[in-house]
Amino acid sequence: MQRTYPQKGRALALEAGEAMHQFFAAMRVWQLNCVQKLPDHAVSAGYRIFGEARWKDVWSEVRKQSGDMNQLSTLAMHILRSSGYYDDPDDQTRTLSNMETGAMVYARETYRYLESYPIWCADYKNPVKPIGIEQIFDVVLEYSDGKRIRYIGTLDGILLNRVKDNRITMAENKTASRLDRAWIESFKMRHQITGYMACGQSLFGIEMWHARVYGCKIKPSFRGEDVHIESVYRDKAAVSHWANWVYNQVDIYERYQGDFEHAERRTHSCNRYFRPCALIPFCADSVEGRKEQWSQMVPVEPTPSERAVQS
Repeated sequence: MQRTYPQKGRALALEAGEAMHQFFAAMRVWQLNCVQKLPDHAVSAGYRIFGEARWKDVWSEVRKQSGDMNQLSTLAMHILRSSGYYDDPDDQTRTLSNMETGAMVYARETYRYLESYPIWCADYKNPVKPIGIEQIFDVVLEYSDGKRIRYIGTLDGILLNRVKDNRITMAENKTASRLDRAWIESFKMRHQITGYMACGQSLFGIEMWHARVYGCKIKPSFRGEDVHIESVYRDKAAVSHWANWVYNQVDIYERYQGDFEHAERRTHSCNRYFRPCALIPFCADSVEGRKEQWSQMVPVEPTPSERAVQS
């Protein structure tokens, strides 16, 4: 029902992740200009994603530097410092300093693949046409029974795999505190990847069944596990399973939207994402206690994708 407890603190994980995603997008814009030699496309993408004034300011500083790593270091610093993110004295991990370091580790680790994975462009002669960086989608899924469901999100990147005959490949960036085997395996089945592929195919009229998930630690440990790239594949059967999942989740949501007391309890989710759910005190309370708690709750903030489609 899109309500949560009033929060005195900030949602630092979301804020830091959003700021880092701005750098990932900016690096792809840099790639268009400096690796693929498509300056007009880079300008078009930079203005669209960051706004003309901000991108001009950032790019003027980048151009003063010689050497790719110096330019990317300057890019990271100016993008992150102009992102609106600021340090919290209670969080020594998600600091701008750590994020700048993490961005540079990411840049050094992924730089070697830029030639092999150029950014996809709908038209390499026309920079106004879609470019595969930060593409927001807002689509409607229509089912055989006539049900229509709105589905939104953002494609971090659309690439070409030069080793595989320019096979179109989705890029998905993730920030994480750990990049262990459990994190890697989670993408083998994840519906988000499948859904983003399906929507990208529909939106741009392309075949896209492969993806690269780019994991990046915000605070590097310098033990060889700060950046990980995982290749994943989907097929039409996976899309069918994803569409079925969306249908069923929306059905449950609509059935109990105004009646959480009678909704099923999925207690296996109480400890997901390496921490207890914030709503355990709510669910464990009495009926009257939940009514009292409900009166004290506030609307949740929209996600970055929700803000993008509403703007």
